[in-house]
Amino acid sequence: MRERKKKSWREIDQMRDGSAHRQRERDQERESIARANAATKQYRNALEALFSPKAAEENQPVLPKTAARIVLPPVPEADPNHAERRRLLGKFLAATGPASISKAADMFFAAGFSLPEDQETHVQMLEHLDEKRVRDSIAKLVTIFAGEVPRRRPIVEQRLRRIEEQADEHDTRVAAASLRRMLHGRGTGSPSSTSI
Repeated sequence: MRERKKKSWREIDQMRDGSAHRQRERDQERESIARANAATKQYRNALEALFSPKAAEENQPVLPKTAARIVLPPVPEADPNHAERRRLLGKFLAATGPASISKAADMFFAAGFSLPEDQETHVQMLEHLDEKRVRDSIAKLVTIFAGEVPRRRPIVEQRLRRIEEQADEHDTRVAAASLRRMLHGRGTGSPSSTSI
């Protein structure tokens, strides 16, 4: 009987690595690496072609730079009226209480400025002592809230409820009630079209 030579672990590992399924895995891995390299090379060539100067463009005449001009509007800070408007609007938005809000708003209007069409400004105007200005702001808020969701809804509702209960003029109370109903989804009519 012939004695069988015992194989070392190294020889066993080599035999395992040489099996058919391991060979297929290595071949597939080599193919995927080759495809990735080919794709990378293709992308690199495309980028180089994109950024390299083209021969046709080099032969074209250069157009004069006066062909098109971009005209920029003046810088807002350069206009002294803009700075004054921002200052007065900041005072108005920072004011608290009906008396200080009314005073700041009246100074803003006396300077010849008009309020921006945004929620924050017109919600602040709901605290004004002049009910005509309050009605104007309610009308603006109706159009604003038709396209936007109220940002500070509890404050808007609280101010509208106070106007409904405490306003001297009937039209102001009706306008506030109509806007409050609109916020709650119980009516979309404008304040001026609502009557008793």
